[in-house]
Amino acid sequence: MKNILASLLFGLFLTGCKKDVPAEQDSIVTDSIAGTDAEAEPDLKVEDSNAAEFAGGTVTALLDGFKKSTHKPDTLLKPPAVINTQKQKLVFKNINPYAQKGYHDEDEMFYTNLGYSKKIDKHLLFVEYYEGDSYFLIDHATAKTDTINGMPNFSPDAGKMISYYISPYNERKYLLSAEVTVFDLAKNGTVRLHSDTYDYIPCEIRWKGNNTILIKALEGDDYDKMQSDTISKNNYNYLYKKIILK
Repeated sequence: MKNILASLLFGLFLTGCKKDVPAEQDSIVTDSIAGTDAEAEPDLKVEDSNAAEFAGGTVTALLDGFKKSTHKPDTLLKPPAVINTQKQKLVFKNINPYAQKGYHDEDEMFYTNLGYSKKIDKHLLFVEYYEGDSYFLIDHATAKTDTINGMPNFSPDAGKMISYYISPYNERKYLLSAEVTVFDLAKNGTVRLHSDTYDYIPCEIRWKGNNTILIKALEGDDYDKMQSDTISKNNYNYLYKKIILK
């Protein structure tokens, strides 16, 4: 899975290139999310939905303070991303193998600070690797970092969030698959409530209250075709699913 590969690449980078990484960054960027396996999710359900239910869902805005990434790597040196938490100052240095000597393409790493949200008291950091990317949620009080596999989509009360990554390496039914993860932003730390690989790709996400996630999706092959289709995008057979968190 992409976030695991990204974490491995990051770990190798820290081992081999510590001369370029501040000590505080070296000890902080770890996945602190508590998880549960399938047997610990008896009340979580993934069910079919429909267009009418999806239409009645809530489109949640990006939390105040956060922004979407617009950074595109280039051949220029990009300044480090600096995040000031109550515990310590975190400095994330970029690696551009096209502008810095001694690095290879697979060492490439670019960080973009996507802001701070007072509502959840966390910073959001986007990191681009040579192949793939990840997002870091950094707690402002403790500096603990949670690694998530895609841009977070928060429930209306910001108590839960969902993220997903579209994987081109599906070995199941379709060419593409989606790695979907749901989290609870608990007071004692982020908890992974649900993680699974879906053969359908989310196109849009809405919420029905704070415990039901509505997903408008396409099968993997249809989603792949839609990326180059500029004429008949509305003719696809959308699927409607919902994740019930109770």
